Amino acid sequence: MDEHLDINELNHAYQSGEKDFHQLIDGMSIGVGVYNANAQPIDCNKAAYHLLGLSKEQFLGNSAMDPYWKISHEDGSKFETYNFPIIEAITNYKPKLNVIMGVSRPLKDKVWLEVNTHPILNNEGTIRHVFCTYKDVTERFQN
Repeated sequence: MDEHLDINELNHAYQSGEKDFHQLIDGMSIGVGVYNANAQPIDCNKAAYHLLGLSKEQFLGNSAMDPYWKISHEDGSKFETYNFPIIEAITNYKPKLNVIMGVSRPLKDKVWLEVNTHPILNNEGTIRHVFCTYKDVTERFQN
């Protein structure tokens, strides 16, 4: 399956029903998460929670900004809440693309992710949900 999905295709599948959405994303190696306007995860594919070393229930039960994650920039500095791609998409109503994030996983290893977020607006022009994709780029950071 082509991993470069058109955001309109994702949105249409999501609005058409959960089954269509999961048929579209479940076989992908890129993680896909769906967040509400409060940045809480509401849906994801298997790759999304596997990349983070979690079960689906754990993924959906965590806030994207949970300090547990110890998320860093490429230079090792801590990601501040307002810099999270999901928060920026919600705040600015614009996609936030190609953000590199280092995430400490439960087993104490670190995965590096390229994160892209796309806000989807409802008819009133406010955030309906945010699609977020996660691509493992860890090999770029290994010697």
